[in-house]
Amino acid sequence: MDYHPKEILATCVFVACKVEEFNVSINQFVNNIKGDRNKATDIVLSNELLLIGQLNYYLTIHNPFRPIEGFLIDIKTRSNMQNPERLRPQIDSFIDSTFFTDACLLHTPSQIGLAAVLHAASKEQENLDSYVTDLLFVSAREKLPGLIDAVRKIRMLVKNYQQPDREKVKAIEKKLDKCRNQNNNPDSELYKERLRRLYTDEDDLPAEDGSFHIADVSSDASAMNISQ
Repeated sequence: MDYHPKEILATCVFVACKVEEFNVSINQFVNNIKGDRNKATDIVLSNELLLIGQLNYYLTIHNPFRPIEGFLIDIKTRSNMQNPERLRPQIDSFIDSTFFTDACLLHTPSQIGLAAVLHAASKEQENLDSYVTDLLFVSAREKLPGLIDAVRKIRMLVKNYQQPDREKVKAIEKKLDKCRNQNNNPDSELYKERLRRLYTDEDDLPAEDGSFHIADVSSDASAMNISQ
């Protein structure tokens, strides 16, 4: 294991803030992380370019949040539901739960978004079946069975999810530490020694002459006939 999942996770969150244009500095970000904040800063910043490179610099992620906004606007406009905004707490809770499942790998963001809206409506004792059948899919009824099946599967994934046993998680974390590549472990002596050598090599490099003499270039350029 070259990089610890927790470190990559923190880096992903920091990069996601930038992608979604949520302005947060690295200092503000690490203030939300427990432990050594200076160490966390070094880890996140050192992994940032690595992560972006592994993603081939493709940072657009299609998630359910934008479809949900569209559904809520449409419900306000075309349905008879009073105050659809009251669905938001249940919607947010449902979406948070989907990230513990494989839903985002199996279904489209719009399907997950609709499942969240329908789940929230049922929790609020509202029925949006007529909205889906008579308004949303009125001109594409042939797609309705597939959508209903997808929504049902998404809701079942969320319903059947169970938090892993804490002791099992601790056992897995111990295994991760044993199989970790020490070259990339900031706590290892191997990593620290490699870092020291890197800084030493940089210090040993000859200082570059920062002066740039135009006369030197001019003397060479004068030997060339541009008109040729």
